[in-house]
Amino acid sequence: MRVTYQHANINSGNESTLLRFTAADGTRACILVDAGDGVNLDTLLADDEYLTAILLTHPHIDHYRTLATNVRHSAPIYTADTTAAILEQALPEATQDNDLGDVSTALDALEPINEWTSILNGLEVRPIAAGHTPGGAGFLIRFHDETATDDPLHGEQHILISGDFTTRPCAGFPGLATSYPFDIDCLLLNVASNDSYTTSLNESLQLTLEHAYAGSRVVVAASSLTGVHYATLLGHCTEVLEREVPITLVGQAAKLYDSLEYDVSGVEPTAVFDRPNEVLADGGITIAGPETPTTGSTQRLLQAIGDDPAAAFVQLTMEDEVDPSDTRCTTQAFPLPNHPSSETISNIVHDIAPKEVVIKHANGSTLKEFQRRFDHCFTWGTNDTGVHCLYENGEWQVPDWITDSTASRIQSRQWDVLQEQPLETDVSLPRCRQRSVDLEAEGVDLDALEETFSRPIEDPYAGSDPGNDGSKAVARDTDDRQTDRSFEADVLARLEAIETTLEQSEETVSARVLSDGADTQVLELLEQANVEAGDVVDVTIKTEPSDD
Repeated sequence: MRVTYQHANINSGNESTLLRFTAADGTRACILVDAGDGVNLDTLLADDEYLTAILLTHPHIDHYRTLATNVRHSAPIYTADTTAAILEQALPEATQDNDLGDVSTALDALEPINEWTSILNGLEVRPIAAGHTPGGAGFLIRFHDETATDDPLHGEQHILISGDFTTRPCAGFPGLATSYPFDIDCLLLNVASNDSYTTSLNESLQLTLEHAYAGSRVVVAASSLTGVHYATLLGHCTEVLEREVPITLVGQAAKLYDSLEYDVSGVEPTAVFDRPNEVLADGGITIAGPETPTTGSTQRLLQAIGDDPAAAFVQLTMEDEVDPSDTRCTTQAFPLPNHPSSETISNIVHDIAPKEVVIKHANGSTLKEFQRRFDHCFTWGTNDTGVHCLYENGEWQVPDWITDSTASRIQSRQWDVLQEQPLETDVSLPRCRQRSVDLEAEGVDLDALEETFSRPIEDPYAGSDPGNDGSKAVARDTDDRQTDRSFEADVLARLEAIETTLEQSEETVSARVLSDGADTQVLELLEQANVEAGDVVDVTIKTEPSDD
């Protein structure tokens, strides 16, 4: 077996890869991993090559933007079943703002799989859970080669494709495993990282709940899958705190929530609404998309709360934030791309201990940095579109630029790392299926939330300086709202007291009319009454029948 890789969009996201597997008899399988921006199989495939399959790791548009335009040769699109369910909703929706080609072609080619699936004789693939997003997957590829020098008995080799991943679970879906019941020989590793994810997550949860518990209307702007993830975390957080708030998912996020069959206490999906007030509530959280406030449900909801100084608009951004202008509500943006930390990426390479690592989802200086980072495996950090051989003649290959002496040092370190690995033959491969949500495993600081919210909150912003964190006069706006409510309560109390006094002083007495003049009429009270000179009283006239 001969195995090669070729970057499919090195000048764009560099998350897409064309893998070629050539058997001894010349039979070849061409497998495209993800179909991001700029992927063009017309230029990548030779005239005598045919696409065998596409592996789609997860339904973020930067990984499926060219999916429909690259489907050909009756090749299936293999996904985890959760990703397939999401794509059925997401692909048609995404065509409204993106040129994706004929998405019906892609939908027809979707083939969800959960077990090992044969691509060629001796070549199989299966998805495994990878965190990052609800239903996100990586892929394992195994092939048999009787000439393998490292496994002459079975000749079985394994490639792990991480896709975008986290080792944390995501909305109940497991993260990427760090141990397997067999050796991972080659790792295609996406190195997109975010060292501040858990910090941003917890700061956003604190702010969002703080406003909701203070009685504000809160709008959270997020991409649809992030919205589902965030609603799930919020719902479980409020349940643990025993202080539930109404959480409403709208638009595409609501549809995906239903597709994934979530049922979280306090979360209500409402795909379509006629008026913003139908999905907004004092002390409620409404999650809408997109993450920017210029279109869609987010724009409508921001317009509805923009003039309310007590309301809050929270952006969960994947890239650059768009600051809403001309609004009186509190606004705050949190960068929340759900990627592993740089340290986690290094740890997973150490724990898995592959012979080969191919760096993906990076370019330029980041690509070179990771190429130099790992000293116990052969790291391919190529910045080109050439075809590079990973495996041939029964052996995993050494990159051409590595000298023999350096290769010997790497192989020696690799041997040392392998000796540290525990033998775990009973480890199961994690499926892309929902489990119960573990908030702490997902990065939520429950201790901090309980310390803040498990006691009555009179004024959550007392003593804060909101100007330092970019929010718009949170304390002053909250105080103004509380003052308005106090004034209103005082007026209502006074009116009620006046009404009570009037009801208590009402009495009926007899009176004689002393004058029937046209200008002035005088009454003489025939009984004692609780009135004083100058009092103005209401008089009910009841005439007695005449004796005449």
